[in-house]
Amino acid sequence: MELDVSKAFVTPAEAFPFEATVTLPPQKVVGETVTFDPVELSGTYCMYEDNVIRLEGELHTVAHGECALCMQPAQEKVSVSFAETFRRDADELEGDSFRYEGKKLPLDHMTLTLAMLELPMRFECKDGCEGSAELQAWKTNNPVSSNDEGAPTQHPFEALRSLLNEEPEQ
Repeated sequence: MELDVSKAFVTPAEAFPFEATVTLPPQKVVGETVTFDPVELSGTYCMYEDNVIRLEGELHTVAHGECALCMQPAQEKVSVSFAETFRRDADELEGDSFRYEGKKLPLDHMTLTLAMLELPMRFECKDGCEGSAELQAWKTNNPVSSNDEGAPTQHPFEALRSLLNEEPEQ
């Protein structure tokens, strides 16, 4: 999916609203297949400098996987606010900007990146899922767990997010 941003070239520094729907292919995540409902993007785009376009908005979708405890289908709502930069000369492998050509922004890579970073650490079909018969038998034979206090987070990149909020030392 590409977003036409030609208005930004005519009127730089003016924010223009946009809405887009992106379809993501199934993804392999730690050996499991995760699928997504169509991803809804909405927000604004603006050209701040020559060849630099800023996209700000919200992403909403539902991710589908298997419950980590009982292996039944499970889903998780994915919602994230974003502010991303697109540059004509961007090196996506080394920088923090996405690349574009012409007057259209390719949204697939950005959308996949944002959705994947917001996936839960593991899918659960419901709160308090007892798990499969095999898991219940294992719990009976091994009553003490290294995770008795519960997981501190459901997102694998939560610790990295806290680094973004820290003030740099001077």
